[in-house]
Amino acid sequence: MTEQATGAAPDPESLRRLLERMREFPPAVRTPVRRELRALGAPVISAQRALLDGPLPRGLSKTGFRHKLVHARRKGKFYAVKVNTYRETDVKRPGQSTKLRAGIKDGLKFRVVAGKTRQGVEFKTTGPKDGGYNKAKFWQKRRFRHPAFGNRSRYVDQAGQPFFRAPVMEGRKQLLSSVEEIIATAADKT
Repeated sequence: MTEQATGAAPDPESLRRLLERMREFPPAVRTPVRRELRALGAPVISAQRALLDGPLPRGLSKTGFRHKLVHARRKGKFYAVKVNTYRETDVKRPGQSTKLRAGIKDGLKFRVVAGKTRQGVEFKTTGPKDGGYNKAKFWQKRRFRHPAFGNRSRYVDQAGQPFFRAPVMEGRKQLLSSVEEIIATAADKT
């Protein structure tokens, strides 16, 4: 799986081998096979949307800090770093929304690439963007800071909602077996 925050590809090597077989098919067979493959991402995307439709995460408040020992590879020394500690709290004014989760849900995509140079399937989100930055990246994190409703003089800590990777990882085995089955069926027809 790729390590980017808003994209994931389940087991690229085995998928690449399967999708390379599609190049041998005539165009009349490839088109319906691609259509079937695109439909395979629907259960994973619906699971991601269900997580986003669920309850909002609770609020966070800073409780203090702790020291963490870190190794500097370049200098070869250890040094202490302060790391904030947080606890969950109730949200002071629930019910206000900036429609962030709705924008993330609209941006969820599943793509099948079966070209000559690249093969694979990919889940990603284009998410709502602000100044070219994909907001789905910070919603995926456990915790993030942001200005309270755009007020840059008051920043708040907020819990994120990891919605992306878990459904992809749960559906990976089913996706791979379905891809293999679809391509084997298409190979038998040709």
